[in-house]
Amino acid sequence: MKKYRLTLITENQNSLEKGKKFAELICETLNSENGFEISKYGKLENSYRIEITGKMADQINSISESIELTDRICSPWIVNFDRTENEVELIFNKSNLTNYRNNNFNTLNWANFGIENNRN
Repeated sequence: MKKYRLTLITENQNSLEKGKKFAELICETLNSENGFEISKYGKLENSYRIEITGKMADQINSISESIELTDRICSPWIVNFDRTENEVELIFNKSNLTNYRNNNFNTLNWANFGIENNRN
């Protein structure tokens, strides 16, 4: 079964409560019911690291699902394609080209989306 891991780094969030609200909104947007882990991110002031894991709904077309899921949050994403595994890793870096799908997502500074293959 294929699962995904989404790591998010926020900015300009001066309380854990704001970080949690952001994480809950992202989980809702992705229809992820697994919850999240959140911790202070030391490299940026007022920022949090959020880890969200979820199950890929489409086990065959996980590449297109990965792109569709991340596009619900923002664009553009850098795509790294692994031809041998037929999988992608997506990386987001905030820039002046960033287009957030929801104004509440504008505290997102960096993100990484990857597939975790469980062969059992």
